[in-house]
Amino acid sequence: MPRLSSGAVTHMKTHSKYQPVKLSASVQLSVIFLTLASSPSYADTAEVSAALDIPVVEVEGVRAHSVPLSGKEISERDIKTRSSTTLDTTRLLEDIPGLTVNEAGAISALPAIHGLADERLKIQVDGMDLSAACPNHMNSILSYINPVKVGSVKAFTGITPVSEGGDSIGGTIQVSSLSPVFAEVGKQLINGSVGTFYRSNGYAHGWNASAGFATDQLSFQYSESHLSSSNYRAAKNFKDASTWAPVLRNGLEKTDLDEVGSSSISGSVNKSLDMAFKRDGHLFQLGISQQSVGFEGFPNQRMDMTNNENTSFNFRYTGLFDWGDLNLKLFRQRVKHAMDMSYERSYAMPAMPMLSESQTEGGSLTASLPFLNDHLFKVGGDFKLYKLDDWWPPVQGMGPGAMCCNNFWNVRNGKRDRVGIFAEVESNWTEDWVTSLGVRTDMINADAGKVQGYSAGLYQTDANTFNAKSQGRRDQNYDWTALARYTPDRTQSYELGLARKSRSPSVYELYPWSSFTMAALMNNLVGDGNAYIGNMSLDPEIAHTANISADWHDENRSVWAAKANAYLTYVDNYIDAVRCTLASCGAANTTKTNGFVTLQYENHAAKLYGLDLSAYRVLANDGQLGQWTAKSMIGYVRGENTRTGDNLYHIMPLNGRFTLEHKLGGWTSQAEVQMVSAKTHVSAVRNETETDGYGLLNLRTSYSNKFMKVDLSLENALNKLYYSPLGGAYLGQGFSMTSGIIPWGINVPGMGRSANVAVTFFY
Repeated sequence: MPRLSSGAVTHMKTHSKYQPVKLSASVQLSVIFLTLASSPSYADTAEVSAALDIPVVEVEGVRAHSVPLSGKEISERDIKTRSSTTLDTTRLLEDIPGLTVNEAGAISALPAIHGLADERLKIQVDGMDLSAACPNHMNSILSYINPVKVGSVKAFTGITPVSEGGDSIGGTIQVSSLSPVFAEVGKQLINGSVGTFYRSNGYAHGWNASAGFATDQLSFQYSESHLSSSNYRAAKNFKDASTWAPVLRNGLEKTDLDEVGSSSISGSVNKSLDMAFKRDGHLFQLGISQQSVGFEGFPNQRMDMTNNENTSFNFRYTGLFDWGDLNLKLFRQRVKHAMDMSYERSYAMPAMPMLSESQTEGGSLTASLPFLNDHLFKVGGDFKLYKLDDWWPPVQGMGPGAMCCNNFWNVRNGKRDRVGIFAEVESNWTEDWVTSLGVRTDMINADAGKVQGYSAGLYQTDANTFNAKSQGRRDQNYDWTALARYTPDRTQSYELGLARKSRSPSVYELYPWSSFTMAALMNNLVGDGNAYIGNMSLDPEIAHTANISADWHDENRSVWAAKANAYLTYVDNYIDAVRCTLASCGAANTTKTNGFVTLQYENHAAKLYGLDLSAYRVLANDGQLGQWTAKSMIGYVRGENTRTGDNLYHIMPLNGRFTLEHKLGGWTSQAEVQMVSAKTHVSAVRNETETDGYGLLNLRTSYSNKFMKVDLSLENALNKLYYSPLGGAYLGQGFSMTSGIIPWGINVPGMGRSANVAVTFFY
């Protein structure tokens, strides 16, 4: 049956038009269970479906939509085709129409949906609504889960129902770990896996292992993964020796002309213990995870991450009752983060230590109640309490006026607390029409303490100005969403969605206060090499979105399917940037067109629009020759600042992926061509640079059975030199603490040819 998004209970009569339904026992409870399995609002509940022992309901027909037509869910099977050789979980999202990846460190890329990225998205890991704790957002949310541990991904790229969260304007991404596994009644189960991988470019390597024990009601699973990599290399030399020679002062670690400096990672370790208990339709889950990263370079930032320690506790409960169902989540995360420079940037250590600590506590409670046979009422609330301290210790040997003699407080006692409530109704009016209407409100309180620089002088004027103002603020935001889907028959569906979504500015958009170039350069969330100053007068962004989707396919989606999605978003109070006009920024800052500049956040207005297309077609299906399938995905987005006429930063030009896939027995092989057009619409205020168009060929094959899986791939097989439009400015080597030494105008190049192999054994 067609479903819009998130209901918990459906009624069997809606199935009757399309397919026969066979019920074997316990109809009511089973129907609830079946529906939960397809409910996106129940990200965890979908996983629960595999665990609870509820009498079987057998349904034949079209699979229910688990996300709106504009979104996509990636199954565990599809994730496993890429996760073994992938370092960064964000890379698993690249096959989602409308979703692109902003480059960062080896495991810390940032997803973007229709040109909106980072904190404009609602990104959750196992239901936890986390935030980065770094002035460069190096500890991105998806960096906290290793790709091999990912069990499912849901992406709401068009309209996100209010039940999926507020305080975001650009969509929702929900990444979940593998579901808990239970033994059959009266038996015990021991399972696990051991795997390793190697990537030739950068000599990346690592291993992962898991071990589990389960009865029919209890499940324990321990997982651990390690990875390291040297700097990766571009396909060809991209640095001019004469240009870079003055930059690379004596004592700096040398890099070859094709080597991307500060792109390595070492000491990355993820450990997690997951426990689950189920009984009579109730499932309790507790996850404890720790991550440490010893070093991660960032070629498009002026600093590197020299340590990151993350500890989280995550409790989830799902209960099925006669009146509906209940879902509870509670979590707590603590992060200790450190930045400095690698020896490719500075020969003296520590060069500029920067520390931050954060604590995030959050949770949600959602109840779903069916009424009048064809409707589902969902009500609930969520909260998130975020605290941050960001300080830079003085450097010994420095004289007053530079990095001596006190802590530089970038954000002191920062906090951002949010509480939201929502109500949503999903209705099956007829067998053809389904609607979903929802409203929510969020209250956001933000505050910060008084600041100080390393010493008086260079920093005192800005500090006095900041401290003289009130840092506290409160926003009350209101959202609503409306979705309607029309499914005239089993081969086509059409969906129209409208929404108003809001987002209040983040701590790092509000409170960084210093206009001194060195300090402002350290506050950069987007990898463009510029310096940023916060603005406590920012208003919340308010996005108005219209989204139209169409889905055509054969009756069982077994031969072909095609989907189109068009969208238009106006954002009031869009947080963009303007050139700093303070005397400390220099007169030339306002007119410079060929260098790095100092910017301050400011509310403007923006318009984003575009189109996503995706399709697949089975070309041949022969028992001896296997199944051949052609897949394609094309995306286009355009973003404009409607107040200044400037282009928005980091907008992906026209791009596409075209794949020929072959399956035979345990083998799955792919030949993928990725094509990206030239980027000519660039942000003038940021001096963003254009990039040429390019095409890449990727080859992959894997073999799996119940005992083992082998993955082989050749990425960028033709060894093409290319620059991703979302790669950012190359800052990976040389003295980066000022804006005038590292050459401007060079983008971070993509990775050259790399042969990858991964082997995993199961037991």
